[in-house]
Amino acid sequence: MMRIQSETNGRPQPMPRAQTGPFKDRLIEAKANLITAVLAGQSSYVQGVDAPLRYRLLTDTALRLAELNQVAAYFDLSDLAYQYDLTTWVQNCIRLLAIQLNLPLPTASWWSEYGEAEPIAVFMQFLGENVLGQVEKPVLLSFDEADQLLRAPLAADFWRLLNQISLAREQKREFEQLTLVLWGKASWQQLAENGRFPTNIFKQIIL
Repeated sequence: MMRIQSETNGRPQPMPRAQTGPFKDRLIEAKANLITAVLAGQSSYVQGVDAPLRYRLLTDTALRLAELNQVAAYFDLSDLAYQYDLTTWVQNCIRLLAIQLNLPLPTASWWSEYGEAEPIAVFMQFLGENVLGQVEKPVLLSFDEADQLLRAPLAADFWRLLNQISLAREQKREFEQLTLVLWGKASWQQLAENGRFPTNIFKQIIL
């Protein structure tokens, strides 16, 4: 139950959950773990069934990382649940990525040159050339609602994208400044089972 703070206009107001003991302690610990991992270039999976805690951690972490010269783009994987067209999903993600990082949108000539390639390859091309090749700061890609990967039509394509990013981080210097964070309720082992993705690549942060 929420504690009550001082009355306003004669009516008691609920104290924000982040100011109460256990919630605040868990938030502080998780925030420290996540920021430390991101600044060290370690991708992470944040698991938590408490939605208010998870979203407060996401917003608090975003603000702190911005102060630390880290740029970030945020995606909601719920899109995978109703989007059956991989090309459209990739195009939307590219535009959202450019807008959030304040980068130029791909030009018509860029789409003409690269747009006919396999969609995951198109995303990787834009990420490497137009994002990591232009932004002189560490870049974080944050994906919420990772539980969609258990059932979404395009889940296999998303895992393929993660594998391409993981491989690029080993082979291309510009990808060394890229970090990923996934957020969800299911365990990381459950999400990445059957060889979808190496579970040891992501640091697990349990809320």
